[in-house]
Amino acid sequence: MGFILNKRVLITGGASGIGRGMVEKYLSNNCKVIILDKDAENLSKTVSELNALYRDIESVVCDLGNEEDIRKTVEWAYDVWGGIDILINNAGFAVRELFVDISLETWDRILDVNLRGTFILSQLISRRMIQDRISGSIVNISSKNGLASSSYLAHYNTSKAGINLLTQSMAVELAKFNIRVNAVAPGFIDTPLDTKLKQEDVSLDLTERTPMKRLGSVEEVANGVYFLASDQASYITGTILVIDGGHLANASEL
Repeated sequence: MGFILNKRVLITGGASGIGRGMVEKYLSNNCKVIILDKDAENLSKTVSELNALYRDIESVVCDLGNEEDIRKTVEWAYDVWGGIDILINNAGFAVRELFVDISLETWDRILDVNLRGTFILSQLISRRMIQDRISGSIVNISSKNGLASSSYLAHYNTSKAGINLLTQSMAVELAKFNIRVNAVAPGFIDTPLDTKLKQEDVSLDLTERTPMKRLGSVEEVANGVYFLASDQASYITGTILVIDGGHLANASEL
């Protein structure tokens, strides 16, 4: 799938999990990548490891729950290589808890990072793309939980459902500027996030209803994102690509 070369890519939440997988995917195809992450220690470790294998890596610590932090980061990141061709909004987090136990603080934090942060970052980058007439591509990382709910994740489910409609709204309005916007909705993937969810509830069987009977890999999600951002998907915008091993298709099974 070597059909993206020499693109300037900004990936949020790129220090671990799916984000890191996408970072490596683009670096291995000679792209220039900026990794944005809140975890300074993990980001530094990741960059150190990747620098031994690739070139053209930049990184920045940014809290997507902080508007001023996002604005400063965008000004810096956009100018590093004179523009951004591809934005991947991957950063996000989840907490498993009963709906009646969710605090307003936790609700606001998850919506701020997962949805509001994506909106602010995408708006700022889109404005610069339009200004510089860049035919850009934005891929938002949603979730199967944005298409069908599950227990103990009301705030996370809501944030990802918002991502889906934000994606479609952006796609409609930005098409005239040659900016495509799509989303990928992963199911259960072998990442630290899903490992943490499993640890919080040892009775949780993540693949019980998944027809393929396994967790997806980071690489499988990265391949889907890579395709949507590429010229091979030049007539695809406003689409939500589900990568879940058939989990949502199995809704009628007990």
